[in-house]
Amino acid sequence: MGQPASERVMVQRKADSKGSGVILFTFVIAMLLDVMPLPEVIAMFRPEWVVMVFIYWVMAIPNRLGVLTGWVIGLIMDVLQGSLFGINALSMALVAFLIQMLYHRLRLFPPWKQAFNITVIVGIHRLVVINLNGLVEQVSGDFTYWLPLISVALFWPWIFILLRDIRRKFC
Repeated sequence: MGQPASERVMVQRKADSKGSGVILFTFVIAMLLDVMPLPEVIAMFRPEWVVMVFIYWVMAIPNRLGVLTGWVIGLIMDVLQGSLFGINALSMALVAFLIQMLYHRLRLFPPWKQAFNITVIVGIHRLVVINLNGLVEQVSGDFTYWLPLISVALFWPWIFILLRDIRRKFC
C-alpha cells in the first residue's frame, strides 16, 4: 500500500527542516551587513539587508517562515541596533503578514515591478519603525531616513537572484 502515517510525518519533517541552516546563515550574513561600519556618506544609503532577506524567504517558503519568525528576527534586530525592544519585532511581523498576503502575486511580477513593490513594503517597515520611535523619543524624519529605499530598489533583483540560487542548490 503506501507509507504508514508515522513515516510520512517523518519524511515531511525532514523536508521542512532541509535547508534551515542555510536560511539561518543568510540571516546571519544580512545581520552582519546591517551592523557593519561604513563611511557616513555610504551608510545613509545602507539597504535594509535583514528585511530584504526575510522578505525573500517568506516569499519563497511561506509555510516555514511567517509572523512569529518575523517577530523573533525583529527582536534580534532590536538588540543588534540598540533600539527600543519590540519596535523592529512589530514591524517585521507586519512585513511577514503583508508578504504572506501578497506572495502569490509578487512571485509572478517581473524584477522591476517586484523591486518596486518590495521597496514599498520596506518603506512601510521604516514608517512603522519611525512612528513607534516617535512615540517614545524625538525623531528626525528628514529625507535621509528614506534614502535606503533607493538601495533596496537597486539591490532587490540581485538579492532575489542570489537567494533563489542558494535555495535551489541547498534547500
